[in-house]
Amino acid sequence: MDRYNERLIKARTTTSSILFLSMAIAFTGASLVFVLLSPPLGFLLVAIGIALIVYLKDGLSLEYEIILTNGDIDISKIIAKKRRKNVKSIEASAITKMADAEDERVANDLSIGKYKVKKFIGKNMGENGGRPIAVYVGAEENQFIYVLDLDNECIEHLNQVLKTKSSVKL
Repeated sequence: MDRYNERLIKARTTTSSILFLSMAIAFTGASLVFVLLSPPLGFLLVAIGIALIVYLKDGLSLEYEIILTNGDIDISKIIAKKRRKNVKSIEASAITKMADAEDERVANDLSIGKYKVKKFIGKNMGENGGRPIAVYVGAEENQFIYVLDLDNECIEHLNQVLKTKSSVKL
């Protein structure tokens, strides 16, 4: 029987999304000057600016969907509840260790800079029963640490699949 869990978390808005939206607003404001100097060109630039604002404002709504299937982890990025992009797929066999991200050893691993770290956590950590879990993938120089915002059902799922590789207690 296949085991399946799903977790949807609202993520923090990226700085680049806010920056690009601010630049689009500034571009639209600056293009209003061209309306006085050259109306056809000015209206075209204003229309392009408005289209950019409409497109980029969708980037302010960001969610991560974490799907667990028999220990395999699929992470998708959902932008504006319209666009979906598969960010990472991790096979259960590739996971070398799973630990609580708030553990002192894991915090040391995260801060030391030896490992490549990717974080998929929500705006408000602990929201809806979630807690940060560190999943180690790979070996030595190619080791990644994925920090995931998982709830108790997802943690239990991974504990059952990973058994000896997990040090997370419920």
